[in-house]
Amino acid sequence: MDFSKRIAIFAGAFGSGKTELALNYAHRAAAKGRRVALADLDIVSPYFRSRDTAAELTAQGIEVIAPLGELAQADLPVISPRVRAALADPELIVVLDVGGDDAGATALGQFSDQLKSLPHALLLVVNTCRPFTRDADGIANMVHTIERATHLTVTGLVANPNLGAETTAEIIRVGLARVEEAARNLNLPVAALAVRADLAAQVGELTVPLFPLQIFLLPPWLQTQVVTRDRRAAMAAQEKRQNPK
Repeated sequence: MDFSKRIAIFAGAFGSGKTELALNYAHRAAAKGRRVALADLDIVSPYFRSRDTAAELTAQGIEVIAPLGELAQADLPVISPRVRAALADPELIVVLDVGGDDAGATALGQFSDQLKSLPHALLLVVNTCRPFTRDADGIANMVHTIERATHLTVTGLVANPNLGAETTAEIIRVGLARVEEAARNLNLPVAALAVRADLAAQVGELTVPLFPLQIFLLPPWLQTQVVTRDRRAAMAAQEKRQNPK
């Protein structure tokens, strides 16, 4: 992944994994000794939002820009005024986590005039296992949708083909090929292939940069010490611990 741009914007449809990409990118930028702020602009989904890991981010010295107090978990178009000041700070690495599809990307559009004058990368995260981005045509439609909503130009694609715990090396390879096809058609680079860290060694040789992912956001049925791929068993074990009687 290219860390040369001061402002990195991660957009993508629900389930693309763009929030995990934004979180991993922010943590790695901070590990390089840079001042980093992560702005949560996701006004679409109340689930799997970067603001939910604010404690971990803050512990790493990463500033979290998101609605505070009662608005923190609200599914409302609330954007912190701190975003503009952060974008204007030439010493600050800014990571923007943008909500999915055109509705979410519209939140970014209000900063388009400012962003056009600043060094930035607008990366569309693509999971070919999700609806609407399963093939090159769907990916192209998503790019055009994001561009219309944000009044900005997508600068690259990030391939993130996965089925969560069911992801295999074959799923990753097939998904990458579809993203590469779309990238050729759009004359865009594939900025990286995002792969869960434990699968990184299985994907073989690549022609694009590999970006191993630490998973920061887990659904409730996986927030358990029980080692299982059965969602119902995990949830039952969690319930038993919480209600031992």
